[in-house]
Amino acid sequence: ARTTADFNPTVSKMMQAEDIHVANLLQMGKVEDFTIAQQYAHGPDSYYQEGNHILVAGQENPRTHFLGHTITLGAERAYFNADEYLIYRLIWEKTEKEGAINGFAHAIFPYGSFIAPHDGLAVVLPHDLLHFLEVLQFDRSGYDIWYDLLALGYKITPTAGTDYPCGGQLIPGHERFYTKVEGELTYPKWIESVRKGRTFVTTGPMVEFRVDGREPGDEIVLTAKSKVDISGEVSFDPSRDDLSFVELLQNGNVIERFSRIGGASKITFKVEKYVDRASWFAVRGYGSRIDENALADPVIFGTFEPTSLVHSGPIYVSLKNHSGLRESERAREVAREFLARLTDLERVLSKDNLYYLGDKLELPDIDAVPKNILAKNRDALIKEINTSKKFFKKLSRQ
Repeated sequence: ARTTADFNPTVSKMMQAEDIHVANLLQMGKVEDFTIAQQYAHGPDSYYQEGNHILVAGQENPRTHFLGHTITLGAERAYFNADEYLIYRLIWEKTEKEGAINGFAHAIFPYGSFIAPHDGLAVVLPHDLLHFLEVLQFDRSGYDIWYDLLALGYKITPTAGTDYPCGGQLIPGHERFYTKVEGELTYPKWIESVRKGRTFVTTGPMVEFRVDGREPGDEIVLTAKSKVDISGEVSFDPSRDDLSFVELLQNGNVIERFSRIGGASKITFKVEKYVDRASWFAVRGYGSRIDENALADPVIFGTFEPTSLVHSGPIYVSLKNHSGLRESERAREVAREFLARLTDLERVLSKDNLYYLGDKLELPDIDAVPKNILAKNRDALIKEINTSKKFFKKLSRQ
C-alpha cells in the first residue's frame, strides 16, 4: 500500500537497493473491494522519479478465481466496475484508448488452478486488447500458453513479476523483466517499449538476441524464402546462476541448443537458419540458482526450487505474399483448444452451477465471486463467450 506520497522515498530506496528502475505498485481488486494495496493516486499523479528510478501506480483488477487476474499499466486513472466486473473487455477498451497496456498475471500456474489466466484469455483475446503476459514468477516459467498466443499471430510481450510481498517473496524484483528504452528514461517511453515487445524476462541472466541485426519486438519481412543470421549472448554470474544451456526457438520448437562449457560466464552463438514460413524466433535458458531468498508460501503456492531462467522476447519473420502465423496448422489447433475451453466455460456458468462456482475456493477471500454477482453478470458473460466462440470457430477452419 502507498496511501500517501510520504512513502515514495522509502519505496524508491528499496528499488535502488535492488537496481530496479521501474516499479509498478498494483492496487488490487476483487468484485466487492478495490482497496487492496491502495495507492494514493493513479495516472501521472502517481509518478515518483529519482534519477533513473521511476515508481508508478498500476492495477491488478479485474481479478477473479475463474477468469484470472488482469494487470493494467499506464492508465490515466484507476478503473473499477462492480456491476459489470466479469466483463474484462469493458475496462480494457477504456484503458487501451488512453495508451495503457493490458495483460494477465500468473501465467506460470497450470490450466485449472484457481488463478490461471487460460479461460480469461480465451474470452478476451479476440478483441485485440491484450499486450503482455506475465510468464515468469516464483521461480517458475509459464511459456506454453504464451506460445499458444504467438501461434495465433498475436504479438504478446513477455513480462515477469515478483508479486512482492505476496507468496513468501522476501525481496522485490526477484523475477523481473528488462525493457530497452532509447534515450532518456520516462514512464511513457517505457510503456511504449513494453508495448512493442522490447523485453526479456529473467531471474538473473542477461540476454542479447538478434535476427539479421534486428532485436526483440521487431518484424522482418522477407521477399522470398531465404536464410537469416541469428546471434545471441546470455551472460550471468556463475557464483549465483549455474546456467546449463540456452535454446534457440522457432515457433516454440527447439531448433538449436548451446551448453555452457567449463566455468564460462556467458554462452554465445551465431547460426544461419533457412526460413520458409512465417516464424517467431526467441532464446531461452535454464539452470539452477544459489539463492536462499527464493521462497514461496507452501500453503498457497508450494515450495519452489530456485532456478536460473531467462527468455527473450520474440523476433518475428514473415514472408511477402505467403501465409502468416494465423494461417498455420498450429494456429488451427490452438483455436480448437480455446474453443473447447469456451464451450466448457459456458457449461460451468449454468444457473444450477453458480452456487458451486461462487463458493468453490478454500480461500474465498482472495478473489472469489459471490453467487449474486455471478448471476447478475451471467448473461453478459455468456454473450462475450459466444462472440469469442465464433472467432475461434472461424479461425479453426480457415
